[in-house]
Amino acid sequence: MRRTFLKGVATLATLGTLAAPALAQAPFPDRPIRLIIPYAPGGGTDATMRVLTGPMGEILGQPFVIENRTGGAGTIGAAMVAQARPDGYTLLADPSAHALNHMLIRNLPFNYERDFAPIARMSVMPLIMIVPANERASDLRTYIARQREQGGRVSWASAGIGTASHLSGFLFVQRAGIESTHVPYRGGSQGAQAVLAGDTQFNFATAPSAVGLVQGGQLRALAVSSAARMSVLPDVPTVAEAALPGFELVEWIGLWAPTGTPPAILDRIQDAAQRTLAMPEIRTRLAALGMEAAFQSRPDFTRFVSDQRALLTRIATDAGLRPE
Repeated sequence: MRRTFLKGVATLATLGTLAAPALAQAPFPDRPIRLIIPYAPGGGTDATMRVLTGPMGEILGQPFVIENRTGGAGTIGAAMVAQARPDGYTLLADPSAHALNHMLIRNLPFNYERDFAPIARMSVMPLIMIVPANERASDLRTYIARQREQGGRVSWASAGIGTASHLSGFLFVQRAGIESTHVPYRGGSQGAQAVLAGDTQFNFATAPSAVGLVQGGQLRALAVSSAARMSVLPDVPTVAEAALPGFELVEWIGLWAPTGTPPAILDRIQDAAQRTLAMPEIRTRLAALGMEAAFQSRPDFTRFVSDQRALLTRIATDAGLRPE
């Protein structure tokens, strides 16, 4: 009887050993994926991810459930993901503020570099340098020369302190050698309207704020802030090709998981993102939002975020921004 009992225990132990890997290798995902967007519905990050998560969910075999957790300039939603279980079922979609908030906000309850695992870059949104429709300069190089002549009388609008609109405008006047006054507004549409009303001379505006006004002839676009031209404004040159070589500063959106998420799970989500962003119909829908599909794999995106953090920190420091 003792021999039979021991044999049974050995059998159970063997079965337990065989079952453990099977449990560990349960397919991912086997339930819906929660995507935290730390900004309000209808914004650029929200609109972009609602275009992308449908096809991504179909590829993965499980839907994405989007939760908008606003507040704290994006840090409340980010904190939820930083503290979530690293199993791939809670993700963060975040714009370029992800690489700058450490410069703007004191005593963050998490560390952007340490607590998030990059998955993929999803899109970029070039900023459009808009001027009044009756601006006499026909190109950016001439415009810079004219503004230098005016000295400190030049004023330019932004969507607010610390925004990509602000940093792009500051980088532009710094590189162009223009003495100017920055006038921050509350949001992209107000910055564009300030140029339209003639209250300021130029603004680096987001596509939703500016494309309609440019295409309607109410404003002129002298350049875009990206390395490549925008598909919705193909005749507008980049700042780099028009006057300032090497100039590039864009809004971008990335996807993150909590640090510690298994690489195999990160790879599955990355693959779904890459396949989705390669779809022509998806690229067309993003272009209509002023976004450009701009997939980067985990290694490339990791390097990109590191470079962006260094760049944005330098620009913010030069612009006199300090944590509050």
